[in-house]
Amino acid sequence: MKRNIKLAGLVAGVSVGAVVAGIVVAAQQTPTLASASGDGSLKPIDSVSKPTQKPSTPTSRPSSGGPASTNPASSEPAGAVKQTIDLTKLKQGAAPATSYSDGRTVHVGGTKFTLPASDGPVWDVARTGTGALVLHRPKDDGKAVLTTWTNGSRGESVNDVTTVASSADQASSAYAVQPTNADGTELPKFTLTWRDNPSGEKYSLQRTGEHGPIVLAVQGSEVYFSASNKNEKESLYKWTAGDEAPKPISAVPDPSAVSPNLTLAASIVSTTDDGSCTALIDLATGRKSWATCEYAVDELKADSAYALGGPAYRDGYGDGLFAAIDVKTGHAIREWSGGSAVAIISSVMEDADHILVLAEQGGKTAIARCTPKTGACELATPLKKGTGDEDNRPYQLGH
Repeated sequence: MKRNIKLAGLVAGVSVGAVVAGIVVAAQQTPTLASASGDGSLKPIDSVSKPTQKPSTPTSRPSSGGPASTNPASSEPAGAVKQTIDLTKLKQGAAPATSYSDGRTVHVGGTKFTLPASDGPVWDVARTGTGALVLHRPKDDGKAVLTTWTNGSRGESVNDVTTVASSADQASSAYAVQPTNADGTELPKFTLTWRDNPSGEKYSLQRTGEHGPIVLAVQGSEVYFSASNKNEKESLYKWTAGDEAPKPISAVPDPSAVSPNLTLAASIVSTTDDGSCTALIDLATGRKSWATCEYAVDELKADSAYALGGPAYRDGYGDGLFAAIDVKTGHAIREWSGGSAVAIISSVMEDADHILVLAEQGGKTAIARCTPKTGACELATPLKKGTGDEDNRPYQLGH
């Protein structure tokens, strides 16, 4: 999932969680923030035991010398099971296993630490073993600062960081510094830094002629990132820490996600005024497995049967929906939305079998956990007062 953050004009959520310049912000349909009505019109997903799936329609094909016959092999695949979330009807479950912030407190696995008020809102958190790289906004100038925390102690800070990510084993991380001019416009240059988390050792790469870097995946000393040229054409690169230059990945021209094990990538293959189409590509061979125009592919998990999908068209407050896409076929298994009562802000994969979603309802916010296999959802954090449109959202999803 693209995790770059455009803080200027952002309402409270990223790349990290929620803006198109890197993370996924927008929405296919702008949900309202009205409280859930009690008239029974909103069906909570935890009360749906057997959601109705759209039946497949067999196509008729004439056989030679005879009347039309039904050919099951040509049947259209059944659509995703579509469900609606009602946060007020979900039971409380376990806390998120991935990093997240609860107010000023950052949770990373079994540890936590509290940021000073001067750090401002938290936008992203990348785990580094017993610590984290926290992306936050100290001032109202649209710029972010990345601060290192280890065993609850504050370390160094780096200005103008727009994107950060850690490897699956949390042993290494990468982040990018994007300078801007006085009015906030990105300059055509940036610095990409790889970090060995246990030792703090770093290597940096200077790039000119491009801007808007997004760190998509890190494994060992390898970093996969994207950047845009002056014509806003986005390219994917592979950089090994210490090398003088990255290698372009031509098979993935407009990337939206790279799996943590660096084997699969999602590439936007076409865009229109109504949305986009995304293909799944094998990084070793450059071959496309499938393409979907129904959803965007926001995240790939190395050990999961699902890819995390979002709306193919984003233009509004939050994402509006999220979906579990079968990695083998490209067909969505389930789709969750908030209807008119719940704003779906952003989502991340907690592990191979669960999705975490940041959502708002009735002036409150919570992180919920949904299971693609069953469709069941539960609260991963309690509902708390505050939303992004008021710039006081109590929670934020990290990696």
